[in-house]
Amino acid sequence: MKNKFIVFFLFFGLLAFSNFEANAQCFASPGNPVAGSANVGVLHPRIFRLVLFHKFSYSDSYYSGSKFNEYDFPAAIKNANYNYTGMSLAYGLKPKLSLELDLGYFINKTQNYRYIDYQLKGYGLSNIGLTAKYNIYKNPVKMLEITVGGGLKAPFRLEPQVVNGVRLDVDVQPSTGNFGFNLQALFVKEFENISTRLIVLSRYDNNFTENRMGYKFGDAFSNSIFISKHLANKYTELTKDITIICQFRHEYKKVNHLNGKVVKASGSNILYIAPQINYNFKMVWNFSFIFEKPIYHYYNETQLGNKYSLLLSITKDIGYKIKM
Repeated sequence: MKNKFIVFFLFFGLLAFSNFEANAQCFASPGNPVAGSANVGVLHPRIFRLVLFHKFSYSDSYYSGSKFNEYDFPAAIKNANYNYTGMSLAYGLKPKLSLELDLGYFINKTQNYRYIDYQLKGYGLSNIGLTAKYNIYKNPVKMLEITVGGGLKAPFRLEPQVVNGVRLDVDVQPSTGNFGFNLQALFVKEFENISTRLIVLSRYDNNFTENRMGYKFGDAFSNSIFISKHLANKYTELTKDITIICQFRHEYKKVNHLNGKVVKASGSNILYIAPQINYNFKMVWNFSFIFEKPIYHYYNETQLGNKYSLLLSITKDIGYKIKM
């Protein structure tokens, strides 16, 4: 059994570092920004977990490969940003099985142009996803667990958004318009003596349909390592409910397609660092603040790269409580 687990995680890791194809793409989004319940395993039966989060992302520089590119053209974008509010609702259906519903709304998805006083702005509901997670291994003595999952996603709208009589570019459409699925695997190991937890999350997202604009976003592979440290009983009364987390995440996105043809300025290989601080209020509410920044990136052709993101999330468990 142990060998099967090792092979499973090596498989996901190798997928994320697969070969990729290598003239300018702007601010296209492959789907809902992943957040909220990304590092949550299976819940106890009859427990609801509600996660509300808001993410702000900002971009203002072009890159070719791993190098900065001035991209001094009339159609160049000065900066781009989005504000995305999302919700994840998870439910413990069985002792080893949980279901999750994810949805979100783009308050804005904006591009500001460099040489002309012009702005493109999309807004609205994005995609909806339903995922099942199953705990395949749990050892309370070794404080080790492994969970796998998979699910489907669908767009809230099929027709491209039109604002002031203009059909928005795919980069600022609030929904991908693609139907798809995801697969994921979660490994958790706790070290009680040092109040530390190690989490490894692998995820694969696939879009299997074109949208009404003939656009199909490429597959995305993500591998994350979370190292969390609980400050309980270490310093003062003020810090006992605080957990600090550092996440390293590698994302590999394959090229997109338009009407069956490769969009050359698409696809990327990016490594992020995301420090996070969590505060647990009276063992009921959990507040998290995350700062995310790329520390390595490789873009095919010339693309507008992400500069940084900020995320705030609130988590609450609701429902039946197990008697101890």
